[in-house]
Amino acid sequence: MTTQPIGMWRGAAVVAAVEAAGLVVYCIALAVAALNSQGATVSAPMVEIIIYLIFAAGIGLIARGMSAARSAARPPYLLAQIFVLIVAYTLFVGDGSTVKAFGIGIGILGVIGMTFGILTIIKEPDREPS
Repeated sequence: MTTQPIGMWRGAAVVAAVEAAGLVVYCIALAVAALNSQGATVSAPMVEIIIYLIFAAGIGLIARGMSAARSAARPPYLLAQIFVLIVAYTLFVGDGSTVKAFGIGIGILGVIGMTFGILTIIKEPDREPS
């Protein structure tokens, strides 16, 4: 059990949960778009949706680990935040103001998440030598 403030861990868990939920909503939007498109095959978007849902489940497990203040959840959490920042950059340099706005929003979420993750390292209490 950790003695550091649990608020940072729970804040990180909330950010990861929001990211996982956002990915699920994106999958729903992809499914609706795939079903409403004419002339396109449905199998390719379904594979993409399955992959994104697996990522969402992984991020959900990371959120669960962060909410329990498990230090083993920190490295995958920080790696997920790097991917979030990469996605945000990709959207930001894309076409259209709506896409850029989503890129900015996702980027802000990634920076907040990265900050929480780094603070769980900085504020970690000193361990007693064994």
